[in-house]
Amino acid sequence: GYYVDTAGKNAKTIEEYIKNQLKQDEMNEQLTMENIDPFKG
Repeated sequence: GYYVDTAGKNAKTIEEYIKNQLKQDEMNEQLTMENIDPFKG
């Protein structure tokens, strides 16, 4: 029971971490796009 419980907590923590990383990546991409666009046009 202990091992499964720990694995479940780790999975949830990893899931949260990945979600946060994806959010940060999206925000960084948006900032990059905004910075690049003026130079294109």
